Amino acid sequence: MGSSDEYYVDLEALDTVGRKLNGVLRSMTEAKSKAGHSTFLPAGTLGTGFREEEELRRAHDEMKAFMDDQILKKLADLVDDLSQKTAKTKDAYHDREYDVHNALNAGGK
Repeated sequence: MGSSDEYYVDLEALDTVGRKLNGVLRSMTEAKSKAGHSTFLPAGTLGTGFREEEELRRAHDEMKAFMDDQILKKLADLVDDLSQKTAKTKDAYHDREYDVHNALNAGGK
């Protein structure tokens, strides 16, 4: 890199970031699915014959829904957005690099 107005973008690093973000998203999806199916509280699980049992199950269901909708979904959307933007950025830099290479090597030289 000679002058101060040159730039260098590590496309491999951007690709690595994209792969890691996709891995995070995949892991989050698996964890959410597992939590959704493994944390069900059927009637009677906490005991029977007392009013608080139903209240506890309802509170559990409400908290589970809150975590799914307000935390996990928003976090997954954020990671997905970052992953898509990383891919678009990498592709744009790659296209620009290709254009510059062709401009400097006009005529196939």
